Amino acid sequence: MSKDLGSRELMSKASHLFWYPSEVDVSIRPGWFYHAEQDKQVRSLANLVNIYYHSVGCNSVLLLNIPPDKRGLIHENDVKRIKELAEYIKKTFADNKVEKGKTAWTAQVGDTKEYKVRKNALVNTFLIQEDITKGQRVEGFTVEVFSNGAWHHAGKGTTVGYKRLLTFSDSHAEKVRVTVTGARGDANISNIGLYYAEPLIDNTIKVSLSDIPVDDWKTVGMDATAAIDGKQETVWKTDTLTSLVVDMGKDVEISGFSYTPAQKEDLTGTIYKYNFYVSRNGKEWTKCDTTGEFSNIMHNPVPYFVRFGKTYPARYFKLEPVAEINSKAATAVGEVGVLLK
Repeated sequence: MSKDLGSRELMSKASHLFWYPSEVDVSIRPGWFYHAEQDKQVRSLANLVNIYYHSVGCNSVLLLNIPPDKRGLIHENDVKRIKELAEYIKKTFADNKVEKGKTAWTAQVGDTKEYKVRKNALVNTFLIQEDITKGQRVEGFTVEVFSNGAWHHAGKGTTVGYKRLLTFSDSHAEKVRVTVTGARGDANISNIGLYYAEPLIDNTIKVSLSDIPVDDWKTVGMDATAAIDGKQETVWKTDTLTSLVVDMGKDVEISGFSYTPAQKEDLTGTIYKYNFYVSRNGKEWTKCDTTGEFSNIMHNPVPYFVRFGKTYPARYFKLEPVAEINSKAATAVGEVGVLLK
């Protein structure tokens, strides 16, 4: 995807102008579909709030995937977390500490406006909104809060649109000052707000990508250490559809495997269709019973956990890419692991 979707330089070269609202898609669980073994891996409230701030709080639409379980119902753990999220957001933004924050303000580049804040108000979250019936025009802005007799920088941003949220350290602000540093024409600000968000601790359970240590693993036929180093941020890549063969160093009974695609913007090489094989000697291979497809991985590039439905004795395993997400001749593996139960 292009890193420049709407700069002035890019738009000056265009013959037509289209505008689409951005959408952030993420699942409440590690995968897009329901798996009972993930019932205790529902995202924490802190993690969901962070996602909210970086999606809705960045002028985007949040599509939160909540998969139904085998009963056709939303699992109790998911329901509990969604209720917590709704209550947290409702409580946080129920009380705007800014006086007359909803007063319309038409601003040109360089214009500054000060707002009074309710006395003794503790705040750590800033909100700004544009009147999008007149367009999305802000390109840049800064925020300062006045406390203890001086102005302090609280944050800065670029696009505003329908809603932009910024967080900063707890402050007993007496006033807030907003400066429009960039805009395409007059900026029409419709709402300014200051709020206090209760701190949250992220107690998300760390997802294990392999049930056995990878310290003694070795790749066969090539150096693909980045695929088995236990680090999702490192990636093994090739310019062809290349099988990854791993020697685990000892025989184990495996019941599945995990595949983590590259956790970066460039998803080239992400495996869409695959075959998975096991071997006890590295010469004779048994094809494992799988669906052979990482469903929706193009839009949800998270770790995928595949269960075989039975166990296979193995010292070696082979992940064979059959098709890349965009039908390219490339392979990328952020991490691969095996499951024992």
